[in-house]
Amino acid sequence: MAMEIMKGKKMFENLNDLKAYCGEKGIRMADFMMIDIIGRWRHLTMPLERLTEETMKYGVGFDGSNYGFAPVEASDMVFIPDLATAHPDVFCEVPTISMIGNVFVIELPDNRRFEQDPRNVTLQAECFLRSTGIADELRISPEFEFYVFDAMNYTVTPNHSKFYINALQAEWNSGAEANNTGYIVPRKGGYHIAPPLDRLNGFRSRISLLMEKQGIAVKYHHHEVAGPGQIEIEVEFGGILEMADKTMMAKYIIKNAAAAEGMSATFMPKPIFDGCSN
Repeated sequence: MAMEIMKGKKMFENLNDLKAYCGEKGIRMADFMMIDIIGRWRHLTMPLERLTEETMKYGVGFDGSNYGFAPVEASDMVFIPDLATAHPDVFCEVPTISMIGNVFVIELPDNRRFEQDPRNVTLQAECFLRSTGIADELRISPEFEFYVFDAMNYTVTPNHSKFYINALQAEWNSGAEANNTGYIVPRKGGYHIAPPLDRLNGFRSRISLLMEKQGIAVKYHHHEVAGPGQIEIEVEFGGILEMADKTMMAKYIIKNAAAAEGMSATFMPKPIFDGCSN
């Protein structure tokens, strides 16, 4: 039977286990997620019926040149799904199970791991750590600090550029005539601020629960120093590959949850001049 994701444990022991879970939950699609050369998620989706033991062994072909992995003239690559990363994707309209893929270069007689695949780089870094005798394992506890804005737009043309960012709780909205309750966070006065000034408390709790459901154990969350929507979620320790995967998935959850609520999340360190924490 399927196991729940908890504190780094995988949900499924094998493909039959996954298929049984999908049958119970009415899941119809299988999604595969890969990280490109500059750290962005890419993905490919297929009907669940097309997910077979051959898929798990030999992978799915794709054009590596569009990921920045290979030249156009030799761009055929494959990704092989990592069953240990399988999870339901709560943001898909059609019920979907998602897995991260490991990237391979096509060679005979056997394909080989692509050296620049970010997951492979992470594994090699840990192997190097062990080979030096410094340590057997690197354990990491990320702090996810990010901003959530109520509006964000920009224009870049050959003769004109502009951007506009807004957070309803920011000090510059103290004189706004519409949608203003007077609950405004002072400049650099947001650290551990409480509701009603902290408008994002419920949002942080909702995304924390989504992260927990995905196996990302949350220590706590709070408002950060900057008034215009700077918040933090801190998670428990884990191994380097585990936490690299969970960091990417945490960003995926946060950005999609914000978009679903009509907001925009950014991990840019200093998006507002003189309005951020030191």
